[in-house]
Amino acid sequence: MADMVPMDELSPSPFRLMPADGAGSPVVLSSPHSGRLYPPDLVAVLRLPPAELRGLEDGPVDRLAEAGCAVGGTLIAATYPRAYVDLNRDPAELDPEIVGFTPGDYRLSAKVRAGLGVIPTRLGSTALYARSLAPATVERRLRTAWRPYHEQLAQLTVERRRTFGKALLLDCHSMPTPPHGEPRVDVAIGDRFGRTAHPDLVRHAHDLIERHGLCVGRNRPYAGGFITEHYGRPWDGISAMQLEFRRALFMDEASHEPHPGLGALADLLRELVAELGRLARSLGASRMVTPIALSA
Repeated sequence: MADMVPMDELSPSPFRLMPADGAGSPVVLSSPHSGRLYPPDLVAVLRLPPAELRGLEDGPVDRLAEAGCAVGGTLIAATYPRAYVDLNRDPAELDPEIVGFTPGDYRLSAKVRAGLGVIPTRLGSTALYARSLAPATVERRLRTAWRPYHEQLAQLTVERRRTFGKALLLDCHSMPTPPHGEPRVDVAIGDRFGRTAHPDLVRHAHDLIERHGLCVGRNRPYAGGFITEHYGRPWDGISAMQLEFRRALFMDEASHEPHPGLGALADLLRELVAELGRLARSLGASRMVTPIALSA
């Protein structure tokens, strides 16, 4: 098993970048939940050891996303774990009982109520912290990990838009296999119910994945999170889709270790990035965008 590694033994950079091979394409790949380097200040306050937090992680989905770099995609992947800060949440999605913020400083969304805000507070029914976190602790996590990741992601999408006329952001995640008897989806494509991506791109992605014999769900069981919603502006040249891959297709769901299926799924993703990149170019250019303003 590839154990988590303490952050004080490695570079504290909150993300890693993998550039495109060759000339590049309009495609940016994001892997916000694949970080596995646990900083000491997180480990010190958790009620659970890091090894028990795999349920919050997406496993080696970043290794799938890397395949897209061979055909022009550029990858940004988190290094900090989701337990430290969830990069796919609005920075105001905070649980006031845990962080002690006053009303108005947070947004009590359904995800926050489920313990899955920008600072996750529960894993299922198990609390992650024995006591409230100081506002300064929350601010440090946002400053250390959330803001740098989104500043870089915003820069990448705007640069691709300027270079190619269009940009396509693919936000890559993994999802557990549903219990026996429930509908099975192998790959979920989320475009926030048609709001965040050009329909031709979504349709082409759906058809290509189905040709590989996989069951595709559109906006089910996931429609896309903060990243898809925040960056997707197809009317202004930037499309965003969330891709959720069923974990059993490429990894052991208990250990999160990859198995041979990762190679086949990486081949699919490589083909998907190549075809969507070509299609995005053919959609033509539109007016220039202004850089994305970050709220935190």
